[in-house]
Amino acid sequence: MMTTSKLYPVTSAVTNSALTLRPTTRLAKPYHYRRNGIYYLRLRETGSTTQATSVSLKTTDRKAAMDASRRLAETIKSFHLDHPEATWSELREHLLWVAEGLLSCSHDVHSLRDWGDLYEDVRTNLTEIAATMSLNVDQHEHVTKAKDVMAAAQVRLQGDSVPLVKIIRDLEADPKSALKHVSDVSLSTSVKSPAMTFEALSVLYLADRAQDQKASTLKETKVCHGTLSASLGSLDLRNHSREDLVALRDRLSEGRMPSTVNKLLVKLSAVLTWAKDNGHLVNTYDKKLKLTKGLESTRKAFSQAQVSTLMAYANSLPETSWKRWMLSLGIITGGRLNEISQLCIGDIQTLDSGVTVIHINEVGEGKSIKNKRSERLVPLTDGAYGFDLAAFLRYVESCKLSGSLALAQIGYKTAGEWANQQAIPAALGDSFTAGLTFHSLRHSLASLMQVKGVPVVHAQAVMGHASGTITFDTYGSGVPVEVIAEMLRGLLDGTY
Repeated sequence: MMTTSKLYPVTSAVTNSALTLRPTTRLAKPYHYRRNGIYYLRLRETGSTTQATSVSLKTTDRKAAMDASRRLAETIKSFHLDHPEATWSELREHLLWVAEGLLSCSHDVHSLRDWGDLYEDVRTNLTEIAATMSLNVDQHEHVTKAKDVMAAAQVRLQGDSVPLVKIIRDLEADPKSALKHVSDVSLSTSVKSPAMTFEALSVLYLADRAQDQKASTLKETKVCHGTLSASLGSLDLRNHSREDLVALRDRLSEGRMPSTVNKLLVKLSAVLTWAKDNGHLVNTYDKKLKLTKGLESTRKAFSQAQVSTLMAYANSLPETSWKRWMLSLGIITGGRLNEISQLCIGDIQTLDSGVTVIHINEVGEGKSIKNKRSERLVPLTDGAYGFDLAAFLRYVESCKLSGSLALAQIGYKTAGEWANQQAIPAALGDSFTAGLTFHSLRHSLASLMQVKGVPVVHAQAVMGHASGTITFDTYGSGVPVEVIAEMLRGLLDGTY
């Protein structure tokens, strides 16, 4: 690889003159990712989305990759602190130059903040430095070794750099006295080291991963993180144990459903795994932490007789009532309540083949779907359980003439309360049992498809599940909507 005259040799020492300058370029924390099993390190300028570069760590082993990454990070830190005027281009070239060689075979006197997030974890335990020195060795060797260790540690020292210079000078005159000073500084430094609480890890995790989550998912993640932070309190996760996490699970289980507890534990594991992969934690003890008992769903499926009764109830409502069509669409499509509640006029489409469908998507203000597999076209089956397609299309047209883009006349929450607390109990009467809700319509359709032997790929196309195991097998896609329409027609009229 060609190098320019601007490149400087690798160094592990930092000059005092450089420490008093402010950096031209601020560096963010390195980011790690895998591609085809190989680990990569990405370095970028703080606040920039374009000034970034990646280097292959040339290994599929995580530990080896993290070791190589730490060596590269220490090298770039040292170079940067020695040359605070270095531009992003020079820092990038230096990283690539060092990476090629390595992988083929502090700041101003007040704070590291100006250097960027790369130096956030910069600190040293000077007790270790003292421990490496034997008071029985020759004074000259003692001083020489101390200087070497101090120089290497200077990059990582948090706080004022002047005492370190004084320690080195004192070593030349009185090693024993200087080592006492080292121990004193070590004690002071270790006391000031902040605990790595879950709240602190959450901030770091969200800064790195928040952009990968949808707004609705991110909101839920923040709520879960708040619950976990409150329960874990000031626990330093760098020193946590399995017992700490078991105790956390027990606390979370008080007054919560097992499924809710497991959702919180999944969020916990995501943060701990990320923290370990990025060098914030050495160990995590969250494996097999989730609850396995009491996870049976309280939601039930309607019988086919009950589904017919519900459609009859829906048909008794006025043609101009959204409640009628919300309930009807849930019966014949198995759509989630929020998917149906956010339908717009443009989401009702009649294809060239003559099949009328609802397009479940998140295009438009305020619309959201559960995941990328949830976007789909679901055919509307005329006559299924008594569904009147022509009447529904008249309702859609009336909404269009009124100037309304949305089909719903009531909000998602209000719709759910009406369906679950009023409509379904009223329609079913004595056959109603606890656990039967609007979402049970989705279970009913999925169960019917399974019983009738509907191919998994067809069931997936209707239900829009992210994982085929939620339906009853593996995921498939690319099924023509006309095939799904024919399948639903036979399924719902009993001829499939």
